[in-house]
Amino acid sequence: MLRIERIETVQVPPRWGLLRILVEGGLEGYGDFSVEGQLSSTEALVHELSEHFIGKDARDLRRLVRGCYDQNFYHGGAHYMSALGGIETALWDILGKSLNQPVHRLLGGAVRDKVKVYRWAGGNNNSPESAAEEASKVVSEGARALKLNACPPLAAIDTYGGIRAAVARARAVREAVGPEFDIAFDFHGRCNVPMARRLAKELEFASPLFYEEPVRPEYNRWMPEIAATTHIPLATGERMHTVAEFAALVASKGAHILQPDLVHIGGIMNTAEVGALAEANGIALAPHCPLSPIMFMASLQVVAQCRAGWILEWSKGIHYNAHGATGDVDPWLRYVAEQDWPLFDTDETGHLPVTEQPGLGVRINWKEVQAGAREGTKWRDELMKLPDGTIANW
Repeated sequence: MLRIERIETVQVPPRWGLLRILVEGGLEGYGDFSVEGQLSSTEALVHELSEHFIGKDARDLRRLVRGCYDQNFYHGGAHYMSALGGIETALWDILGKSLNQPVHRLLGGAVRDKVKVYRWAGGNNNSPESAAEEASKVVSEGARALKLNACPPLAAIDTYGGIRAAVARARAVREAVGPEFDIAFDFHGRCNVPMARRLAKELEFASPLFYEEPVRPEYNRWMPEIAATTHIPLATGERMHTVAEFAALVASKGAHILQPDLVHIGGIMNTAEVGALAEANGIALAPHCPLSPIMFMASLQVVAQCRAGWILEWSKGIHYNAHGATGDVDPWLRYVAEQDWPLFDTDETGHLPVTEQPGLGVRINWKEVQAGAREGTKWRDELMKLPDGTIANW
């Protein structure tokens, strides 16, 4: 029996909520419960849900996690699923370590030897010149695929030049990196339906890899219409929290790339189920992944074993993952045991190897995590306004 003794939580720079589960015998597993900008409320839920897990056998992973979900009459949503997802991920880490196997093998085994990653570039609403400079820097560090914010917040009908600004930024980045690099554009839910349709056409000249979150998820019923306006694949999913939501999206034929956020959808099992849904429908899986190395490695484990998986977001170097960072160590690597830093060296084709280390495949320096917790963190969503003063979704 792997009896669960306790669940510890911390909030650390730049903006992450991390947890550790300890079981009798000394094994420990790590998870990420971050809801960006709302850590304290999610942390409270972790401790509330922990009552369902303490004293139980960590090997009964599915029974524990699904039982917790079903026992709670009110479930779902970003906070509940992220709290549950952090716990679930740590249980997978423990199970893999107890069997000396990587998680991808417990899910059926890898179908690929390495995973392509894409990096962020372009800052946030910066000038075309600075966006091009940042994209060139990321390419010089070995990236072969990039993603950048497609546009500033747009009015329902653009009368403030947001479309022109988006086109100028896209053109500058494409010219800076050349035709051989992949570029994806993240609409970030900043468009209402009319402007999402227009922007999808205006950016086609840059040969985008995909368009991400053309509209907010509450407007997903319009995704089929937006998809009909362009030949560029549409991607969405970071603000969707159940497999059922993805099933409805697939049934509507509204997206070609499913992007579950492993934390926000409740962990590894649900992410793998979305991957199976993508595979069964001839579309793709590309998990949303802007958080910690724990979340990143959990996502990599799922992509490694999913035939529909082909690329994974990597937020190393993005502006909000440098928030509150101190010292000389890359803030994205700060809490990773130094001997595992080479796991994150991409090859010349922009891929990372599928690790064979047990569990999630990455060792965490919990003493450094605790040092980060003493520093604390307070990251909040950026306040953005339209020129007329309307507050916009950042």
